[in-house]
Amino acid sequence: MNKGEMAFTLAEILIATFILSFLLLGAYFIFNKSHSAWEKGNLRIEQYQKIRGCLDILTRELKSAFITSSNPSFVFKGKENEILLTSSSNIPRQKGEYDLKQIKYKLDNSRLIRRVKSNFINPSSSGAVTVLASGVDKVTFSYYNGEKWQSQWDSEKDKDKRFSSGLPRAVGIEFVIREEGEAAVFSTTVTLPVR
Repeated sequence: MNKGEMAFTLAEILIATFILSFLLLGAYFIFNKSHSAWEKGNLRIEQYQKIRGCLDILTRELKSAFITSSNPSFVFKGKENEILLTSSSNIPRQKGEYDLKQIKYKLDNSRLIRRVKSNFINPSSSGAVTVLASGVDKVTFSYYNGEKWQSQWDSEKDKDKRFSSGLPRAVGIEFVIREEGEAAVFSTTVTLPVR
C-alpha cells in the first residue's frame, strides 16, 4: 500500500459486517412481528365484521317477525341457544314484493347456522342452510315480555291478554367468541314493533 492511501483492516470489515447483519436481523424481526400482528388484527376485524353482519341480519329479521292465529305455521319460538321465527322479507329483484319465511338460528359446532324455509305447505322441506359465522363459542337469546326477561319463548304458550300478538317485546342477543383464551362478547337488544 502506498503511504498516502487509507484502507480498512480485516477486523474493521468484520465488525462492520457484524453490526450490519445485527441491524438487518433486528429489522427483519420487527417486520416479522408487525406483519404477524397485522395478520392477527386483520383476522380479528374480519371475525368482528361477520358477527356484526350476523347481528344486523338477526335484527332486521326479528323486527319483521310475524305471527297470526289463523295459520299455525307462523310461529315465534325461542330457546336460550336457538330461535325459530316467521319473518316477512322482500323478494330480491322485485321492488315492493314481500314474502313470508320461517327462519331458524342455531349454534352448531361453533358455527352460527341460519336455515330459511319458504315452503309452508310441505313440512318435510328443510329449507336453505347458510353458515353465517364460524368460531362462535356461545350464542344466547333472551326474551322480554314487557315485565321481565325470560330464557324461552313460545308464541302459543306466551300469548296472553296484554300481549295478544304472541311476540316478545324485545329479544336480547349475545355472541361470545373466544380468541387466544380471551372471550369477546357482542350483544344487542332488538325491540320488536308493537302490532
